[in-house]
Amino acid sequence: MQLSICCSSRTAAIAARLAARLERNLAIRTLLVQEDSAPVSETWEEGAASDAVLILLDAHTAPPPLRREDWKGLIDHDGAPPVAFVRCEDCAYPKLLERRPFFAADPQLDRAVEAWLVPMLPVQPGIDPAPLAASVPDDWWVRLVDAPGQLETADIDSAQSFAHAARKHFQSVVWIGCAGREPALIRAELEWRAPQGRVLAVLAHIDKPLKIPPSRHSVLQVIGPVPEGAADAALGACYPPVFLGSLAVELGADLSQAMLLDRGEALYRLRTTPAVSPDLRQRHLEALQRRFQQWRQSPDLVLPLVAEVPAALAHGFSHDWARASELCRRTAFLLLGAGRRREGIRLFHRLLLEAEERGDTDTAEEARHELSWLTGEDDEPIRSAPARIEQLDLFGNPVP
Repeated sequence: MQLSICCSSRTAAIAARLAARLERNLAIRTLLVQEDSAPVSETWEEGAASDAVLILLDAHTAPPPLRREDWKGLIDHDGAPPVAFVRCEDCAYPKLLERRPFFAADPQLDRAVEAWLVPMLPVQPGIDPAPLAASVPDDWWVRLVDAPGQLETADIDSAQSFAHAARKHFQSVVWIGCAGREPALIRAELEWRAPQGRVLAVLAHIDKPLKIPPSRHSVLQVIGPVPEGAADAALGACYPPVFLGSLAVELGADLSQAMLLDRGEALYRLRTTPAVSPDLRQRHLEALQRRFQQWRQSPDLVLPLVAEVPAALAHGFSHDWARASELCRRTAFLLLGAGRRREGIRLFHRLLLEAEERGDTDTAEEARHELSWLTGEDDEPIRSAPARIEQLDLFGNPVP
């Protein structure tokens, strides 16, 4: 995207500052149309070939006396390309211009211009964070919005509140549940969810902070587990950092005890998680197995359920091998089809180990075959880590 900024020498410093921010944060190229000898009403069309035009009004670009006929081109402009104005000082311009995007040259100018431009950029998949009344430190805006950055917090409510308030500065907001997950898989999902553009990524309930290379994205890591506590038991079967409300309802849960996270996709999260009975774990496994039967027809509807799978497998591999092995296989294929290769390979490794332990030679051979062409090697998978994971649920607790 290219932006033209029309200015004079009096406001060249403001234009340069805006250009630097927009290039750094959004990769927007800027063409400066600087002119002191003629009003902007005569020169603005020099930048009209850009995707948007920002006009800085000052004593040079809008000198007195005001003659409405001189501004007719801007007054009648049809909005292609979009044009916005900044009043930098007292000057002579028609008040009709204030019906367009019109900004004051105050400390919030840079953020206001950025928020005006972001909707013109390609939209990336993400969530529409639900509003939440929680305090947000001022420095989060400086360190995550004004420039790409990374922060850590223990306050999940503040993270959601900030995601809602700051969403207009990013091409998407992604919320990644991290509780009980291996760092390599979190990194893999982050790479998949934030491939390009400018993204605000919230890593929810991560065990330890990840070291993430600098990029155009901003990352807010919420450290620590979801605390145990009283809640609807059926909610506890869902993945606490983020889950589909429709799955919880299918399990008989009361969503009024959950926090709405995403208004667009009806995603929720838990503030506390209750103990879960083996019977409820079984119902959870069966619900996922039914939904994943449709993964080929509707992969986008099933992908939000991937975070639910580890807990279902931890229960199912010990109590319902047929359903668990089928769920593991389908999830692996779903991830591979979505381009999440590392996660798909990890699941086939897990399936191979579990099948060998149970003497299911057909399933083991299928997993080995898939791995042979996915990895290009016939090496045996590492067995120590999965053997430990088999005995734990997502939160590190023994699975009954």
